[in-house]
Amino acid sequence: MSYLGIDVGTSQTKAIAFDQRLRPLAQASAAYERTYPQPGWCELDPRGLADAVRTVVGQCAARCGSDRVRAAACSVFGGGVCAVDVHGAPLLPILSTTDNRAQGEAQAWAEQFGRQRTYGITGTTTHSSLMLPKILWIRKHLAEPGRIARFVTAAELATAALGAPSSMDWATASTTMLLDIRARQWSREILEAADLSPEMLPPVVPSGNVLAELPADVCEHLGLARGCVVVAGGHDQQVCALGAGLLASGQATDSLGTVECITTLFDAPRLADDLLENNFSNLLHVAGGKIASLAYNFSSGDLIRWYRDLFQPDAASLDELFLELPDRPAEVLVLPHFAGSGTPTLDARSKGAVLGLSLATDRLEILRGIVDGQNYEMRLNLEIWRRNGIAFDCLRAYGKGSSCDRLLQIKSDILGLAVEQLSVVETGCLGAAALAACGVNPAFPLAETLAAAVRCQRRFEPRGDHAAQYEERLALYRDVYPSLRSLHQRM
Repeated sequence: MSYLGIDVGTSQTKAIAFDQRLRPLAQASAAYERTYPQPGWCELDPRGLADAVRTVVGQCAARCGSDRVRAAACSVFGGGVCAVDVHGAPLLPILSTTDNRAQGEAQAWAEQFGRQRTYGITGTTTHSSLMLPKILWIRKHLAEPGRIARFVTAAELATAALGAPSSMDWATASTTMLLDIRARQWSREILEAADLSPEMLPPVVPSGNVLAELPADVCEHLGLARGCVVVAGGHDQQVCALGAGLLASGQATDSLGTVECITTLFDAPRLADDLLENNFSNLLHVAGGKIASLAYNFSSGDLIRWYRDLFQPDAASLDELFLELPDRPAEVLVLPHFAGSGTPTLDARSKGAVLGLSLATDRLEILRGIVDGQNYEMRLNLEIWRRNGIAFDCLRAYGKGSSCDRLLQIKSDILGLAVEQLSVVETGCLGAAALAACGVNPAFPLAETLAAAVRCQRRFEPRGDHAAQYEERLALYRDVYPSLRSLHQRM
């Protein structure tokens, strides 16, 4: 018997099958395109996403041999919203995470219902990247809104592609601005204010609960074990963090993928005004009843790809890209808001900037500026957390960016934290498979199995060589966003 973890991202879907000790057996991936029909819009084709899910599941199942897949679960990117008809057919493309067309709806909600009240109920900040503002936009602009039977996220579309009913896991639901974080159910007060009936949303279930046994014809077509079940997974950052072993408060993980996201856990929601003003949401973790908080930057892996495509299109790998990276702080400052800003400013209208250019600036100086700027941005987040009593001394790094030693050492130096490079890169697939295992076996030894499957293969400690220079550059970096904010909003 094997477990399948499916990681549905904004540019590709990956799947890995694991044995009962969470050791990988087979893997597959399928890519798709994001489209940008207007400035600030970002869409995905829901049918392309569904096809990718079925493709990777079928390929993994075929490579598992006799150890057939008995249970599957998904890790899915947040903020992907769609409307479906009574047959479950999508009525429009998926509005992706960084799609900011619902800025007006988010602002109107903040003014009429209140950011503070929303935060008190849901634990989330008010922002156009989340589900509720996108629902309000869709309802206002869809040509035939009467055809909408239900609003769903990319997570429900992914499980529906396998023949499972449309239910939303608690972790994903906690990202929507619609869930009462204490009651673990849709907020009646918010639904009433939004003129939204509960039937327009999927029912909510805990992560790790069995959603459904798949139909026999689906199992046969995809090569799954007869009676294979789909288990409720979760929002990608919490699932990835689980796959990196994040189960206890006072620990933290750092996802270095398309988005950089540091995740840490609490025992109960933290609703301080300072955390609200700096846009730190409280989300439900996928295991252990914990609350997760995220510090994130939307322009991480995408920004490195932008640089590569523009300056070094022939680079075959991250290591090759960073081979000649200067071993000192950059002389230029880069504001890494190329897809808008994440926390703490969460400004969808902010833009990227490169400051301090001269005729002596070369491409490697710009690349080093990008790496430094991404870490200065996360440093600002960590400082806010620390003044609210949220602290840790180590980050467990995973994702594609974690494969490069030079990047992790720079991160350790700038953040002043130890950084551990994990033996597992695809923690989203691992975390989802762990939830699938828990779904079919409530006694599954989650903590022990993850501890054996995920190991630290190298630890980076902060070096003091350039500490004073980093502090000087950070002092300048603090002024970059405030200085450019009004100009960017006018562009």
